Amino acid sequence: MEAALTLVRAVHFAAVIVLFGQFAYAYAVAPDGRMPPRFRAVAAASLGIAIVSSIAWLFLEASHMSGLAMGAAWQAGAVGTVLTQTHFGNVCVVRLVVALVAAGAVFAMDSGRSPVARALGALAALFILASLAACGHAAAGSGAQGAIRLTADAFHLAAAGAWLGALVPFAALLARSTNAAGDLARAHGAARRFSTLGAASVVAIVFTGIINARYTVQTLAALTGSRYGIELLVKIAIFVAILAIAALNRWRLTPRVATTLAGPAALRALRLNTMLEIALGFAIVAIVGNLGITMPPAHH
Repeated sequence: MEAALTLVRAVHFAAVIVLFGQFAYAYAVAPDGRMPPRFRAVAAASLGIAIVSSIAWLFLEASHMSGLAMGAAWQAGAVGTVLTQTHFGNVCVVRLVVALVAAGAVFAMDSGRSPVARALGALAALFILASLAACGHAAAGSGAQGAIRLTADAFHLAAAGAWLGALVPFAALLARSTNAAGDLARAHGAARRFSTLGAASVVAIVFTGIINARYTVQTLAALTGSRYGIELLVKIAIFVAILAIAALNRWRLTPRVATTLAGPAALRALRLNTMLEIALGFAIVAIVGNLGITMPPAHH
């Protein structure tokens, strides 16, 4: 059950991040401000996976809460009970409705040029991502402290999603770029804009991550002496590795992409590093899939 929940959660997080990243890229990184190529196909696939994985997540939670197999949980009405009488189920309903709104906005867009549909799609994608905070440990709080936790986790998810999600279309742009002067200039501009997005995201991730840790681990002993803490340390270590790669990209490779002689080699290195960042980023997503169902030390 734990492995299945971890997998479904990780797949759901990844799909929502890719969806939101399409919009984050268009607004903050794209050379012409347009949606990425194959936007509709990527968005439709992401939404489809997000909806299917959300339903699977609901069934798994119903099975876990009732102690019944998934088929038996459905027959016994446990799925309906979870959906209508629990906080998790209520959040699922709202998120599924917003996912349908996002789907309508995506298919209403005319090659990414419809400003109203595009803005609606971006807001819906942001909500679907940020509202995951209400499906995790942050939802366990109450009062002012609970509101702080929920807000911090929502911003944490949005910042991480903008950075990692936008990396995917950015990597596609780099893959399409040739050694021609025009392509190098376009890649250089996109890389600079992505670095700005990344820097803003890092500040938000670190700040909100500290707040989250304050409520989940609280002490150094809990951080190093619990399963949750160890997984969090691995997540932090991977994040630091991504930061090191991002710093190399920003301060060494990006300036060279714009030069005639060093540009082609710098572009190749930037392509490789970006793919490595994506791989490490989604490794973090896999860890988050399990962190959300692992009891934090502060909750014992």
